[in-house]
Order: sequence, then C-alpha cells, then structure tokens
Amino acid sequence: MKKIFILLTLFWGLALSSVASAKEYMIVGARPNKLFVIDIKARKVEKTFTIPDSTAPQNIVMSPDGKIAYVGTNHLRSIIGIDLDSGAVVFRADLDYKDDERTWNYGFDISPDGTEIYSYDIPTKIHLDRYESLEPRLSVFKTDAGLEATPDRSFALPRRIHLLITAKSGALYAMGWDFYKIDVQTGKYEVVYPLRNWTQPNLSQPDALAFWPSWDNNGIFSTPISYVRTDMAEDNMERYRTGLLTLDLDTEKFDLIDFQSAPEVLFSSVLHPDRKTAYASYNTLIKIDLENPHTAQRIDLDHTYYQTEISADGKEVYVGGTTCDIAIYNTDDLSRIGEVILPGCPDMGATVIRMIHK
Repeated sequence: MKKIFILLTLFWGLALSSVASAKEYMIVGARPNKLFVIDIKARKVEKTFTIPDSTAPQNIVMSPDGKIAYVGTNHLRSIIGIDLDSGAVVFRADLDYKDDERTWNYGFDISPDGTEIYSYDIPTKIHLDRYESLEPRLSVFKTDAGLEATPDRSFALPRRIHLLITAKSGALYAMGWDFYKIDVQTGKYEVVYPLRNWTQPNLSQPDALAFWPSWDNNGIFSTPISYVRTDMAEDNMERYRTGLLTLDLDTEKFDLIDFQSAPEVLFSSVLHPDRKTAYASYNTLIKIDLENPHTAQRIDLDHTYYQTEISADGKEVYVGGTTCDIAIYNTDDLSRIGEVILPGCPDMGATVIRMIHK
C-alpha cells in the first residue's frame, strides 16, 4: 500500500509539473466568425482565426491535447474542427444529415481519448406546409472523419438537454430537466440526478441555465442553481436560495451546496483547483467559501459577464462573454489585476471560454 501511495504521489507530482511548465492559453469565440487564442498570463491575443459559415460561435470543445478547437457554427447546425497551430479546418460535421431536416445543436463534447465527438441534435423535418418536430438524438462522430463527417452511430435521447459533459471514465452526462448518464455505445440512459422532479426536502423545483463549461482547470462541473425554501414564510426573503450544483468528473459524484439567499448569479461558476472556494459572476463577482458555505466576498462589475473561469494555478479568476473584454481578478481579494480586449472589439455574446496548456 505504501508503494502504491508513493507511485500515485509521483504521478500527480509529474502531472502538476507538466501543467506548470506548459503555457496557459484561453480560447474564445466572437461574433460573427472569429476564434481567438489568448496568452492569458501575457494579457495578449496570440492568434486569430476565421470560423467558416459562422454568424455567432457558441460552444467550443477542445481536443485532449489542446491542438484542435471544435466550434459550433453555421447557425449551430455544424461542428467545425480548427487546428490551432495552422488555422486549417480539419473536421466538419453538418448535422442536417437526413433528408429535409434542419438540425439545431447546443451541447457537444469529446471523448477523453479525443477519438469521438458527441452531439445532442434537435432535428426538425421541413414539409411544404409545416414543420415537424422530430425526436432529439445523440450523434457520435469520429474525429478522424475529415471534412464530410457522418455519424458513426446515433441514439434517441430525451428532450430539453442543453449541456453534454464527458467524465474521465468516458461516461457521458447530459444536463436538461434532469441529469442523465448515457452509455455512448448503446444509447442507454438513466436519470442520475433529478432536477425537475427532485426530492430535496423543503425545497421547490429548482431553476438553472447552464451552458458554460468551467471544468478545464479543476475537473469539476459547477453551476448556480436557484430554489425556494418551502418551509419558510413567504415574506421571509431568506427563503429564496442559491446553491452550487457540482459534478466531480473523476468520482462522478454530485453535490448541492447551499450558500446564500438573494439570487444574483445566474449562469456560470467555477471552483478553485483546491476546491475550497468557488467564484461566480453576472453583474457582480462573488467568492464562495465551500468549507463553511457562504458568500465570503462580493464586488460590482462594470457590466454583465456570462462566464467565470480560473487559472490552473488558482491565482486568477476570469470573467468574459457579452462584449469584447476578459476581465482578470485576483482570487484572494478580488482586486482587478488586468484585462484582455479582443482586436476590433467584437461581441463575444454567449460564446464559451476554454482553457488549455501547450
């Protein structure tokens, strides 16, 4: 047992050393068709690429080696893979792959080994006189399928899914009205964390809008979630609660952390790599103590931001989306320590932030 512990210690030490020695980059998109590679510690945009057929890039999924960015584009009807060294398009999957369909996608992710892309498709059949809403599906594409990728396999899935998350084991999780776990080989799925029909004592049905991935530097999905304490009087404002819903991508364990009343953060949150604190933003940036759950600090932001991210060393927290700036704050005291303005000041809108190390 002692030998195993020593080996694990050495392994994690080498892994952390590898991350520390690599340069950290932030990947973001902006309207109408730009993808930016930012040297975040140098506070500068290092590369700019044009995304084909794009009006407003949304989701971005990184290959495990950080070399390829897969971007939702073409009015969310295509997934494009862009090589971050050359800017070449190396992958394309058009999701309208059946006759007379118009397919919309919001959630997709990649397998841990980088060989497959999982896409949640919402297809509609076009008739001469009407639209017909079809059954949503999971389409699985091979990443080496080139520029005319077609599904290797597909399966029916429930409606109202908006985020796919791949765990370290290769299991695929989907967040919608409930949290599902999906077998990507058979399409079999199960509810593993109920949301719309949860049975949390004395809590109302929850509300969350989680489109933003923030697990790149901590291995844990988190999102703000709101609900009401039904055991408290209606005139007691403390009954309106905010929590963090988390999913550890190593252990695949869910947790609900209630930390404040007066909901003020809506979309995204991020845990510090040490998992003792978390951060969330919207019109304010807040620091959340997870060991004794409460809001430890709060500052006003100069405008609304959609996504919150963090550096691998846990020293900097980033807020982005909505406009053309990424604001940078110290994680200890939330002092503002920098910013990055995208060239030409394009609107990021609801595009996501991804963190890589190369």
